[in-house]
Order: sequence, then structure tokens, then C-alpha cells
Amino acid sequence: MIYLDLLQLTYRNRRNIFLTKNDIKKLQQKKFMQLVHYVEQYSPYYKEIIKKNHIDIANCKPEDFPVLTKAELLKHFDQIVTDRKITREKIEKFLEKSKNPEELFLNKYYVIHTSGSSGTISYYVYSPKELLAGASLATRADGINFFQTLAYIAATEGHFAGVTMASITKKLPLLYKKVAIMDINAPFSNILKKLNILQPDIVSGYAFALRKIADAQQDKKINISPRLFLSGGEPLSKEDKEYIQQTFHAPLINVYASSEHLYMGLGRDSFSGMYLMEDNLIFELHPTYTIITNLFNYTLPLIRYQMHDQLAVINDTIRAMPFLKVKETFGRNEKVPIFYNDLGQEDFINPIVLVEFFVKNVRQFQIQILNKHSFIFKVILEPHLSKQQREDTLLKIKQELFRILKEKLMTNVTFSIEEVAHLWADPQTGKFKLII
Repeated sequence: MIYLDLLQLTYRNRRNIFLTKNDIKKLQQKKFMQLVHYVEQYSPYYKEIIKKNHIDIANCKPEDFPVLTKAELLKHFDQIVTDRKITREKIEKFLEKSKNPEELFLNKYYVIHTSGSSGTISYYVYSPKELLAGASLATRADGINFFQTLAYIAATEGHFAGVTMASITKKLPLLYKKVAIMDINAPFSNILKKLNILQPDIVSGYAFALRKIADAQQDKKINISPRLFLSGGEPLSKEDKEYIQQTFHAPLINVYASSEHLYMGLGRDSFSGMYLMEDNLIFELHPTYTIITNLFNYTLPLIRYQMHDQLAVINDTIRAMPFLKVKETFGRNEKVPIFYNDLGQEDFINPIVLVEFFVKNVRQFQIQILNKHSFIFKVILEPHLSKQQREDTLLKIKQELFRILKEKLMTNVTFSIEEVAHLWADPQTGKFKLII
């Protein structure tokens, strides 16, 4: 069944890049109207929004709906979802036990969680078909190739967006003869050894890790010849992109993706920028934020969802796709924690490992690096917890941090956990950083 869905999606994905901009606008409106009719029936939250705002569902546009923030999503989560069996509490219990990104919630849905750039943990739900709809857009930048070997290097021990999308490729043996998913939280020397043995056709991962792999190739610690690189999850600088491509004489595709909307944009040198996937999403660009309407997720509908991404439109003279083109710099720009491991060697903990940190009853958190031997984990817990619940939650935080450090061979690194009322933000800009 997944092959049939993929073939249909691949056909649509290829067809849509040959449409005109006007055709894309019409397609967006058609999909939006279908979504609105669905949520009016199955989402109590949107049913009330439509009624309260006197929205004509036979003739409406996204701007008729109010902006949905992350805080509002979490507050009204149980009313926004369209399957009444899905609740935030059930998802939290599921995530507390499950670390396998391929395990389905209620045996039916993929769940993805993230703290994003705010440190506030949130949850997103997809049916398998919806996940494939959001993930299959990656084929647009490279096309369809068969019997490839893929190395995916990222945070893998949990229900995260990247590894969830990568895991689905294991169900497509015609496209991928082998998929090796490597945990970025493993000692990096182990990752390099696995890459040398695997000899992948495609290497996908965070920008910082790809740069380190290029360094290893230059230092002759590895000798691999991938035909393609995929970078996502972190900002990719022009210098790093050029360095990686020149080291391996292979193109690098810059992926703009999120837990909320999966693949959102694709960039490569031949595009001279990045195209936004406007047949799947409607973008409203503002100077300091972006509002996005998701047109393919009917399980957790996100109409006019606000994100803090700042997208800069650029003139498109190439017109490789009929979509809006923006500058390529995206992703979460967080400090990379570097510590000495048990062998006395410097190694890093990728920020995404910490971004994806999950313990039930944790509302928000921030990590303060003291030196290359220690850090402080500052946390805001959910209000109204009993004394025992607070103690249990703090213990679970401690256990999870120990697990992360043990995997990285950093059991010598020490930390303390501080429960706080507020987290630090830059006093001049007001911006929050997860790692300080």
C-alpha cells in the first residue's frame, strides 16, 4: 500500500513543478476548502472558530481564521485533533514509554515531539499517508533513484521528525537497498567507522555533523564517495556548504523541514536559492515570523500556525519550480556543547539531541554550559504537580541526562538540575536560547 501511495505522490510532486504560479494558487485554494470542510465536521476547536467568526466555509480563505500559536495549540490540543481517541495526555504517556520512532501511537499514528526554539515541548500527529505526503517532497530536489544506500546521522532515540521520516525509507527497498540510521549522540569516532564500512550513496544529517565528516575525509580518517548530501535541522553556512561539496565533489541539498510541517523547502546550487513547497503549505511571510497553513495534515490541522522562522524572498530568474523562492539560511542556530569525554577527548553533543529532550511534566527547559566538564539543566515544570510528581519528574530528568551522557561516553561530565520560574532571554532582543 505504501508503494501505491508513494507512486501517486511522486506523480503529483513531479506534475506540480510544471504548473504555473496561478495554477498553484488555485490548487492551494482547492486543498484549503477541502480541509476547512473536514475540520468543520471533525475538529471541535475549528468548528467553534468557524461559528464564532462567522466564516463562510463555502467561500473562505486562510486570512479569515485567527493565528494559531504554539501556546494555543497546546492549550486546545484535544479539541483541535480530528480523532477523538487522540489526547495530549495519552500522547505524553505513549512518549514516556516509547523511544522507537517507528512505533505507532494507537497502532495508527506517527507522533513527533520537539521543544523547538522556545524550549517548550509540543506534539504533532500524522497518519502514515500524511507523513508520506510531507516526506516524499524530498524527491523533488534529486528525483527518483533506485537501490541506494543511505546513511542518516541525527538524533534517533525518540519520536523526532528527521528520524521518523528517515525510518519510512526502510519500507521502500526498491529505492533503498540499505538504510543505516546512526545516532548523532554516539561517539563520533564510531560514526566515522560505520560510514567507512557502509560506503553510502547518500549521507543525510545535521550541518555540523556533515562538516565534521568532511573534516574526517580531509584528514584521511575516512574514505567515502557519496553522490549526494542532505542537510537539515541546523543552519547551513555558505562556507560549510562549499567545503562539504568541494571535499566530496558531490552536491548538497539544503532541506528546510520542521516537526509541524515536515518538508517545507528545498535548496541546491542549481536553484540559486530555496523553493518553498507551496502545493503542500500556504506561507504568509512577515519580517520577524512566518504563518503557515498545512494542507495535508487532517489529523492535527494547523491553519495559520505561527512559527518564528524569518524567510527572505529573492527574485527568481531560474524558475526551476513555480513556487516562492527564498534565501537558503534556515534552522535553529544553537550553541554546540563541547565536553571532554571519558577518554579525555573533545566531543560534542548535537543541539538537536537536547532540542528533542522529552520527560513528561516538563513544560520548558534551558541548558547553561559552565565549562567543558559541567552544565546546569534549568527547568520549568507543569504547574499543580504534587510533591511526589515533582520529585518523580526531576528524577526522570536526571536519568535521561545520564542516558544521553552515557551514550556519548561522557559519564565524567557533571550537571545539576535547577527548577526555576523563568528562563534566561537576551535582555536586549528578548530572544530565547535553548543552550547558553
